[in-house]
Amino acid sequence: MLTLAACMQFARESADEELIRTHPERFILITLRNTEGMSATRAGSSPRDYGSAMQYAIAPRTRATARELATRYRLTPVREWPISQLRVHCIVYRMDPGESQSDLLRRLRDDARVESAQPLNSFGTLSGTYNDPYAGLQRSLPAMGVPQAHTWSRGKGVSIAVIDTAVDINHPDLAASKIAVSNFTGQRTRGAAHGTAVAGVIAATGGNSVGIVGIAPEARVHSLAACWSESASPARAVCDSFTLAVALSRAIEMKADIVNLSLGGPSDPLLRRLVEHGLARDMIFVAALPTEGVATGFPSEIPGVVVADAVGHKHAADNVLLAPGIDVLTLVPHNGYDFVSGSSMAAANVSGGIALLLSHRLQANEVRDVLAQTAANGNSINLCVALAGSEAEQHCDSGEVAGRAHNSLNSPARR
Repeated sequence: MLTLAACMQFARESADEELIRTHPERFILITLRNTEGMSATRAGSSPRDYGSAMQYAIAPRTRATARELATRYRLTPVREWPISQLRVHCIVYRMDPGESQSDLLRRLRDDARVESAQPLNSFGTLSGTYNDPYAGLQRSLPAMGVPQAHTWSRGKGVSIAVIDTAVDINHPDLAASKIAVSNFTGQRTRGAAHGTAVAGVIAATGGNSVGIVGIAPEARVHSLAACWSESASPARAVCDSFTLAVALSRAIEMKADIVNLSLGGPSDPLLRRLVEHGLARDMIFVAALPTEGVATGFPSEIPGVVVADAVGHKHAADNVLLAPGIDVLTLVPHNGYDFVSGSSMAAANVSGGIALLLSHRLQANEVRDVLAQTAANGNSINLCVALAGSEAEQHCDSGEVAGRAHNSLNSPARR
């Protein structure tokens, strides 16, 4: 029982440490006078380091005050240590859910037992957001608030099936992504332009000092090759009902969270049934709007499918999410990079963006509406605004927040 209790305590503390890194606004820092404290042997201890040996320099009266404050203000101690130079004891408390930080700090500062009270502020080193040399050329990143969004989520734990041509998984900017590969074309395939470009937008490895940054670089990507390049035009690719059906069946079998379909064609009863089967299981299907600007044919005509188009494209379709899709810097086979345009790139950006939201614990039935609320007047979706919610003005660039839908900025913070 003692071992179990110790494990549960460690798990709680580990969860708090993770929460401090991701949501410091849910914590406060206070100091208590500790003039009678014992000599400290080390700093940076956590509550579980307390013991009969009293290695932690805290006076009995200070310890009692800390407990009283926790009870009075419904606080949970997470970190604490003495600062001998200032003759104070410093404590990080987790606030009670729903508590206003500003109101709580005001009340604490009025409490005579408290020496000081302040937010748990965050700081960063003064370096560029990414060390990837071409990241500065990715205009799609600031357009969607990706650098700020990456402070909350990079898509970890979310699986994305890319049904497209084969992907050049040997590209150095995909080497660390560990993309799983399946081929349903019935022919030998190497990495082709279209699939590699889509995968690059979604999953190019970030922070590797190589090339570019994907929207969801920590997502699990599965390349399901169902299309092949046209011999006359390698930039174009074709698929058929059978190869797409097998690939869709595989995506459903593996329970992919998101299926990216940067392709289009006529209505197809079999493919429609498969997509509807996946939708009923809370899978998210993202489709590229056809070049005609109307959501007709497979897969964009299917209710429940998230349809994406490039910002600046003219379209007559309703409920279309707009994302960067013109001159998007991405990967091409044989270690290359190029600017690619089309609604296919917009769909890839939306798929990556949805991965960030799912990784941040939004539900599949929420993500489309949340993203739609961040785009207004022909603007791109904004991932920072989607994740920050009511705190967008604080955490996202003011220029990116301006003009976004009013409902998004007044919704609960996306945590």
